[in-house]
Amino acid sequence: MATPISSNKRQRHSGEETTTSSNYMQLKFSDLPNALLPKVASYLSNTSCVSFAISMSKEPLDDISSCIPSATSIAIATASIENWESMDFKDIQDVYGRTLTDNDIRWILLAIDGVNKTKSLKFTNCVGITGGGLDPIRESVVLERIDLSLVSDYENPTIDPEPPFSSAIVIPILENILNTENNSLIHVQLPKKWREERSDLLTQFLQRFDRMLNERRLQCSKGCGVCEGREDEDDFQLVDQLNGVIIFTCYQCMKHFCSSCYMDNYEIDFCKCCEKVYCVDCNEVNLCDPCQGDVASCKACDVVKVW
Repeated sequence: MATPISSNKRQRHSGEETTTSSNYMQLKFSDLPNALLPKVASYLSNTSCVSFAISMSKEPLDDISSCIPSATSIAIATASIENWESMDFKDIQDVYGRTLTDNDIRWILLAIDGVNKTKSLKFTNCVGITGGGLDPIRESVVLERIDLSLVSDYENPTIDPEPPFSSAIVIPILENILNTENNSLIHVQLPKKWREERSDLLTQFLQRFDRMLNERRLQCSKGCGVCEGREDEDDFQLVDQLNGVIIFTCYQCMKHFCSSCYMDNYEIDFCKCCEKVYCVDCNEVNLCDPCQGDVASCKACDVVKVW
């Protein structure tokens, strides 16, 4: 921005009145007092605040050992009136204009205090990360859902080429959250690659997650029971160990359903197109038409697929 020093100071040049550049003071954002920067950022969206904070930070994001946001960076990143209960790193990536790295993810989670504020996390199109940047959410008791599929809603989960996203790095972080007393985690959407490779580490996590969900006795949104299964079944899987998905929680609205809703009333079903589970209110999924063979149609995906 430019501010005239005096509107009265003028020079005559070639018979015309002109204002000289020497009468102007050039200001940059970096010239503003640190205390004023959060006030400027308060007029921005939360994602723009983070982009602004990164651009103004002096922390070297290429060095994870020193990648800790300053008090000024934190004040800028959290200046928006919007909260950080739900975030998709794709939005920040779009604003920032480049693929985010693990150091970016780590810095942002620290700057917004994600471990204490964020209930829903998604990493759509963050194909440049290995997962180390998720470390700041360890011991979170507020995180309810995390989508690690790296793809958009209703999108085929196959990614080619496969990103470096590592289950060996991320699963221990999720395990840490499960081990945290009073944690709130109820839904995890895993990458297709992890679900297909099915490492021992992932299998153990899915089994542990299933036990934890059963212990919580989540109430069915239809009021017809609790989601641990039928009364005559002592051990009912809430996590599909074969497909690696949460069976009785809708991916879109996060409502819970019981086994009767799933197997008898078709209130919720697994879409073979985008490989997510939806209730009938969020997405119409039709499976296995006996007249056409094994066919899956998904309204939201706009796909009819023969299996």
